[in-house]
Amino acid sequence: MTTFVNAHLCTPEPVHGWLQVENGRIVAIGPGMPPETPAGAGYAGTGGEEEMGTAQQAGARADDQAGGRADDQAVVDARGRWLVPGFVDTHCHGGGGAALYSGEVADVLLAARSHLEHATTSLVASVATMRLDRMVRAAEAIAEAGAPNIRGIHLEGPFLSQRRRGAQTADALLEPDEEVFGELIAAAGGLAVSMTIAPELPGAIELVERHRDEITFAVGHTDDDGTWTRRAFDAGARTATHLFNAMPPMTHRQPGPVGAALTDDRVACELIADGIHLSPEALTVATRTAGLDRAMLVTDAMAATGLGDGNYSYADRHVHVHDGIATLRGTDTLAGSVHFLADALATAVRVLKLTVPQAVQLVATNAAHHYGWHDRGTLAVGNVADLVLLSQDLTVEAVYLAGTEVS
Repeated sequence: MTTFVNAHLCTPEPVHGWLQVENGRIVAIGPGMPPETPAGAGYAGTGGEEEMGTAQQAGARADDQAGGRADDQAVVDARGRWLVPGFVDTHCHGGGGAALYSGEVADVLLAARSHLEHATTSLVASVATMRLDRMVRAAEAIAEAGAPNIRGIHLEGPFLSQRRRGAQTADALLEPDEEVFGELIAAAGGLAVSMTIAPELPGAIELVERHRDEITFAVGHTDDDGTWTRRAFDAGARTATHLFNAMPPMTHRQPGPVGAALTDDRVACELIADGIHLSPEALTVATRTAGLDRAMLVTDAMAATGLGDGNYSYADRHVHVHDGIATLRGTDTLAGSVHFLADALATAVRVLKLTVPQAVQLVATNAAHHYGWHDRGTLAVGNVADLVLLSQDLTVEAVYLAGTEVS
């Protein structure tokens, strides 16, 4: 058992208190100090003894005298820092120098690990639109990898609009096809959780109606004026892919997919809060309109995330990163982002003026609940102990996956 003490707990009503973990799950939470702090518990603080509380000093001294941990119990002194649920990124293409959709198991593991180290304990690996055989292999590799923080696969295409394809491969785009859909779902090996589709394409609405109970459909990369988007939501689509991006802009007479998504209470809205894909005003309008229950911050991170500026080639993408902006080389077309969800949390607090618990809702709770993962995304007894320790300036200081610290 591990007991976190002296923590600012990110519960619906934040409290200064403690949290206990056993067998990978949260087993108890409370304010103040826990009823019993094991006298010989192993101390696992992150600072010197002068920063420990009295009870933790006693535990540490007892452990020194005993020469080790007692009864496999440990105490972690959070030193007044935030203890929050692990982040949930439902739209991510890579990081740490590797693409999640390259078709190589080693790349999947590297990219997933890079996001795990930055507090994303639940990750949906996004497969970009490429030639069909490459998309199939990409899905197979993600399933084979078994990365501990990958919860599912998002298929971003291939049923997307040519006019709004963004960085997707033009000659790989297809019209909705039952056989192609089935091949991709089979390749995902049970991990497929979402698919982005342009609703105006022939057969798109019918595909959504037939398979809405198998996978969450998202409207995106669409040139629709809003008419087909509304039909897709009525047919069962429940997400808007990176709202505002790769779709017509909202105007006062043609609200388009943006207006349809923001005003439909059934729909969760993905937002890329990297300061590039959305202006502060657009991010503010979207979160205020959709409300804190339907807005989901995602990264849309690409393989160069975490590497800095430079020229990079991954799978069939050639990307230039300058001043933190990733574009297809030789164009001004955005090619995803180069930020982590931890950065989006800080943006939500700084730009949207949210409290930390409100921001955590946007990077953890909403996505977990949207995809039916009710055992994560919040600090609650019985939930998986995916945890993050944040400093007061919101720097990630420690990550725990099912109660085990990520080193």
